[in-house]
Amino acid sequence: MADDRVRRAEELLEERLATRRNGEDRDAPGEAESDKLGDERVEELTRDLQRVAADFANYRRRNEAERADFARFAKADLITRLLEVLDDYDRSLGTVPEDLRTQPWVEGMWHVERKLRDILASEGLEPLDPVGEAFDPHIHEAIAHVESDAPDGTVVEEIRKGYRLHDRVIRPALVTVAKQKE
Repeated sequence: MADDRVRRAEELLEERLATRRNGEDRDAPGEAESDKLGDERVEELTRDLQRVAADFANYRRRNEAERADFARFAKADLITRLLEVLDDYDRSLGTVPEDLRTQPWVEGMWHVERKLRDILASEGLEPLDPVGEAFDPHIHEAIAHVESDAPDGTVVEEIRKGYRLHDRVIRPALVTVAKQKE
């Protein structure tokens, strides 16, 4: 629709300019009235053209913002799947007996885990640290309420780590929430 309006405005402007170029006498009888109407029409078409140009500029800005946002979060699915691998690393390294922690293969596993965390952090991934915070359903997922001395609605334990990619939560933290003792 906007393209049709632009095209029609351009045609009318071109006709008006062609009429003036052909040297038609502007002072002929009845011409003053048609010139007045023609000038008003040119102004109206100019305003329409400016409006269309502004709409297009806004569209371009929105499109560029959407593209930039898409680029920032295009890797979110892959990162979410890699978080499962990171969870498995955490669980398996947490079961290594204390006397084996100095073994080279265990140290190598710790090194791989740190490297994976560093790569994900360089892509904009940040872990959430919910313990002690008030429960927020946008970043936490409560799986249990436990009686506690902590204030009601406070996160008391993290079951599974949550993560944020740039400014968006891509995996909420699984937590237990405090409730007052009876």
